[in-house]
Amino acid sequence: MKSETIQEQSRLPRHLLAMLPCPLKVPLEETFLLRQSSGEWKGLYPEELQFEGNANQTDFYKQVDSFTSVDELPDIVITPGISSFFHDHFRSEFLDQDVFANAAEYEPNERFASIGLKDPTGRTTLLCVNPLVMVVDIKKLGDLPEPRSWSDLLNPVYHQQVTMRGHNGDSFCETVLLTLANLLGSEGLVHLGRAVRQGLHPGQMAKLAGTDNEKGTAIYIMPYFYAKMIQKQDRVHVVWPLEGAVASPVFMLMKHNVSSEVRQLASFFTGPETAEMYEKAFFPSPHPDVASQIPDGKLLWMGWDTVWSGKIQQLTEAVNHSFMQGFQEEGS
Repeated sequence: MKSETIQEQSRLPRHLLAMLPCPLKVPLEETFLLRQSSGEWKGLYPEELQFEGNANQTDFYKQVDSFTSVDELPDIVITPGISSFFHDHFRSEFLDQDVFANAAEYEPNERFASIGLKDPTGRTTLLCVNPLVMVVDIKKLGDLPEPRSWSDLLNPVYHQQVTMRGHNGDSFCETVLLTLANLLGSEGLVHLGRAVRQGLHPGQMAKLAGTDNEKGTAIYIMPYFYAKMIQKQDRVHVVWPLEGAVASPVFMLMKHNVSSEVRQLASFFTGPETAEMYEKAFFPSPHPDVASQIPDGKLLWMGWDTVWSGKIQQLTEAVNHSFMQGFQEEGS
């Protein structure tokens, strides 16, 4: 399996392109390779199977709009978040053309079913979600009230007191913004933008939180996995917001007409053994036979009506515009 960034390749792998959040890539790839060495997936070309960390693929997502033929796509693609795979071009060329099928052979557990996290159209397979919570640095928060809900962050007292997932100060997590837009409205996103000082990778946030580093902020919006990785746990509070942790989904797109070997490969990602790995990394799974590591954690999902509204690309641009309006204000 290759390790270069995907955009550097002349073509995508034939069978599998798994772009995984960092906490999932290593355990899934290691388990996959172990089972492969035992003789599984003999009918698939090993060089056509690729695992990648999603954080390195920012430029690749810009290329998704260039695909015009189903033959350019792997049999299975795994991708987190509401990315360009859901934008106008890819949707009209592939998602609306009956190219993909649901690969999960079970109904989701009650936590996922109660908020409708299963794709009602059957075009995607939900593997797990990455829950994003708030982390409060007790020392840096000082005398300010500890936020308990997402709407609390709109209070002007948190002006530039927040760090969230973002890149170079010009792009921020679209799944968080789309989800909170449903809760807070566009004006709320402007206020949220005023609260945010910077965008960082979650790994950077985990290193900053609870330290005296001047780059640190009082509040972080980060995946629960990274919140658990903060070394100075005595200096932070992990706040599971009252409305629920933002559910950033990890999807699998599997082509309809694939070989039995590829279906077996898909079963690796949807089966109970892998679902347990998701859960051990604090990525809740919809699998009904696997116990959750965070059973009481309520999830906040943007809703499939938003995803399949036919204007998700425009909505993404609109929420980013509202957020950046507050983030870039003079004095912010």
